[in-house]
Amino acid sequence: MFLTCSANTLRFADLPTRVASAAAAGFTGIGLRLADYLDAGLSDGDIRDLLDRHGVRILELEHTWDWAAGKDPAEEAMWRLADHVGFRHLNIPMFFPHPVRDLIEPFGAFCDRAARHGVLVGFEFLPYSHVRTIAEVAEVVAAADRPNGGITLDLWHWFRSGARPADLADVPASVITTVQLNDVRPEPGPDLTDEARHRRLLPGRGAGDTAGVLRALREHGVTAPVSVEVFSDDLDARPAAEAARLAFDAGAAVLDSAGLAAPAWRTNLEAAR
Repeated sequence: MFLTCSANTLRFADLPTRVASAAAAGFTGIGLRLADYLDAGLSDGDIRDLLDRHGVRILELEHTWDWAAGKDPAEEAMWRLADHVGFRHLNIPMFFPHPVRDLIEPFGAFCDRAARHGVLVGFEFLPYSHVRTIAEVAEVVAAADRPNGGITLDLWHWFRSGARPADLADVPASVITTVQLNDVRPEPGPDLTDEARHRRLLPGRGAGDTAGVLRALREHGVTAPVSVEVFSDDLDARPAAEAARLAFDAGAAVLDSAGLAAPAWRTNLEAAR
């Protein structure tokens, strides 16, 4: 099982601790925020050595910026990580106010820049962002029509946006770049942003029909890599090794119950060989 520990599951652990804890729990991949890379205090060579020592690779990179406004200086660091360490894809939401139709051209342009480094791009819908539903991101991705452009499907956002398995009908399975596992409390909090960043639950431990969604993804033909992303103050309070183990065990259990695989994947550097 090729499960990844997303950046925010161990969000307060330093990079060596994160990598070691994830690997010991059974994860074969990690996710990073761009700040995790920039603030690690390690050279690219040291990061490569750290990952190799623990048999872990970077699946996903996350950063929030207004990519619709044009190229941003932060991209230099993204592409440096891609070229010198390697990762598979970027997860990008949109927190800045642009009409959905106005995102098509800049999304395509960003995908083109990412393609020069062999990187995929997953557009993530968040119910408290400016692109809130799977239908909206699917519209942008389809119209931009880039081979490396797709959709990041996070189950917390799926549940809180009111998505249903029928919403997959117009989304080709190949467009799903990655699936992020987590769960929701029975009732939404008064502030979805606060809930999303502090009170998510481990997959299969909440009120969401996690197994049902995963079965729908399997039946739809989705074969994307899978990660566990649980923003949780409760998880943050535990030692990193314990938090990673809980996350891996919960993620593996829901995948097994739904009969959905966490398939193998390659970074951009591996794909180029």
